[in-house]
Amino acid sequence: MSIFGTAKRGSKTYIDWSSLLSLLEDDDQRAAVERVYPNEGRESFLSALRRFDARDSTTTLAAEVLSAGRQFHTAEQLVDWPTVAVAGMLNSGKTSLVATFLSEQGRARTLRGSSNREGTHRFVLWLPSQWESDAELWGLLMQRIGDSIGETPEMLSLDPAVAHQQYNNHDGNAELLSVPLVATDDRLNQIGLGLLDCPDIVSDEAFGLGSPQDRRAVLSRAATLCSAFLVVTSAESSRDAALGDLLRIASDLMPGIPRMLAVNKIRPRQTPDQVFETFDPLARTHGIETIYAAYDFEIPSSRPFIPAPDDVVARALDPESDSLPVFFSLRAATEENPPAAIESSRMLQAMPARLDRGVLFETFRYSLEENLYRVVWEDAYRELEKDAARSEKQTFEGQRCLLNAALDFFAHRGLGSEITELRLHQSERIIRQLTESFAITAPWYARWGVRLNAKMRNFFGGAGNLLRSLTPTAIAERTAGDIKDKFKRGEYGGLLTPQKLTLAIDRHGGATKLPHWPDLSSPSVTAESKEMWNDAAEAAILRFERDDFTSLDPRRLDEAVRQMWEEVPRGKKLLVGLTPLGALLAAFGGVLTLPVDFGSTLIASASMSELFIAGGLTTFATMWAGKQNTRNVEQQAARQQVADFQAVLCDTFGVARVEVPETIKVGGVSVKLPIPKIAARASNHATLPLHRMRDDFRKSLRDHFPNQKR
Repeated sequence: MSIFGTAKRGSKTYIDWSSLLSLLEDDDQRAAVERVYPNEGRESFLSALRRFDARDSTTTLAAEVLSAGRQFHTAEQLVDWPTVAVAGMLNSGKTSLVATFLSEQGRARTLRGSSNREGTHRFVLWLPSQWESDAELWGLLMQRIGDSIGETPEMLSLDPAVAHQQYNNHDGNAELLSVPLVATDDRLNQIGLGLLDCPDIVSDEAFGLGSPQDRRAVLSRAATLCSAFLVVTSAESSRDAALGDLLRIASDLMPGIPRMLAVNKIRPRQTPDQVFETFDPLARTHGIETIYAAYDFEIPSSRPFIPAPDDVVARALDPESDSLPVFFSLRAATEENPPAAIESSRMLQAMPARLDRGVLFETFRYSLEENLYRVVWEDAYRELEKDAARSEKQTFEGQRCLLNAALDFFAHRGLGSEITELRLHQSERIIRQLTESFAITAPWYARWGVRLNAKMRNFFGGAGNLLRSLTPTAIAERTAGDIKDKFKRGEYGGLLTPQKLTLAIDRHGGATKLPHWPDLSSPSVTAESKEMWNDAAEAAILRFERDDFTSLDPRRLDEAVRQMWEEVPRGKKLLVGLTPLGALLAAFGGVLTLPVDFGSTLIASASMSELFIAGGLTTFATMWAGKQNTRNVEQQAARQQVADFQAVLCDTFGVARVEVPETIKVGGVSVKLPIPKIAARASNHATLPLHRMRDDFRKSLRDHFPNQKR
């Protein structure tokens, strides 16, 4: 049950904060964020905001969302009650009418009486005391009231004597007319009503407390507080021009809201139906919906016309008690009015149940809804969207940086730095395949002088043993040495060491593209940071060397090599002292011995054409490069190695792997890299988080704001 009670509501759909909060806290099916890297999972909207706030000390988005939601939720309950403006001429008893809704403590603070010293010369807004329970929301409400009337409200003192002076504008300051007094009362919590006790707005300026024009101007602004207007008058004023003026002003200032007339201090010589007949023409003229009446309780003969229990009537007729009028709605028929029994719904106390919330409080609720929408959508959601987009952008840039660093090693570039072909990582597996394929498919003349034995098919042991077992030692070693020298000088192929890899990454953005790593270009970079980069690069190279199981398509490779052998001129020696096969094996062996000679971690890459040329096998190079079949076999494997090496670099340097295969240009043609085959592994270093906003959450969130379009 609401602590603020219940009230009449319209049919408009409003935000359900409890349901919305449940959505914002959900980290499962309706979660806001999809975590992709380093750990897959989901994250609630509020958790994501707290993570964002923790990273950016200038923001408190999570707290702001909860605060805006709590304010709106509280306001939804406390502003559902109507507020009635009570106006009338001097001595009409309007404050006495207001007092009928208040507790004894509240009544004591009202100023009632027939003299000017007891007149109301300020606008006094009475509200349920529970509205003060939320200090922050109360402050917002006071600000809204001040914005509506024009000045910051002043609280009505709890001391009755001081409150009376405030009511009466004891200091005679006309400017205080536009400064509303605000008071709260416990009894209004149960009744569900707010009351605006207005000063006389038609009398002249004789009291020096603001002209009628000034009072009407303030009332026009105060009208935004109210959902009904109740004019209090005396029974003798039916033909008073001032009453007509007051009703006309009410009609002008509050078009479209219920207007009621309360006739006070009726003498028993007038029956209720006669009072109705007297005031009905005036009510019709000015759109008055209901006429209330209260008989003069100072006259004992009024008792039959006071529809209240005996104890209430006794107090009303007791001159020593704090007597209050008892109002009921009039009907035209005599038998439908007191002394006959009437329904409780016709009593003035039942009026709140028939009224809608006040315009101010509706706009206040709307402003809080707008604020909640702004905080959730425009501030929080937008920041999370930007944060997710930033994580995707940083991840993409990190992936590209590592791909470009890999291509520095795998790409064979021509003029203008365009990639003409991809190089193969000349791993033992690749060399094994090439050796076996060229040896098995070689014609007899090409194999002369080469000791082909079981090791050809059962490839094992070091590169030096392999070379010595397959070729004449002296010439082969000299040929292999020439090839190694050419690779070391950078004339052909590529050699990748941890230092070169680190420099390549730095050249393509380094810490700018990998912001979770220390900046090597910073003057303050430490030796520890440099060592961390080098260790990571070495780990990446070792892992790729160990886990690269890429192989050439054996069937297509054998077909391509067999075709090449068929086109080599018979008996032609490509190198002095070596048969064609011997030269090939020397070239392959030379590449295999590169890591041994360097004495450090490295991987060697070269296209087949580069490898042939480095070994002096230009005829083979020309034939290999000129045949689509051979190039396809090579480039397919090379693309797989590029994708795998980028994946290893991403794992090592804490970047999510690509989800959609990268596209690069090779020979002027766009080619798509395959999906990496090397298994993913968690990074041992800092990571670059990747997360996304979920579309399902966005749709659900939009549904929780029915009055907003996004």
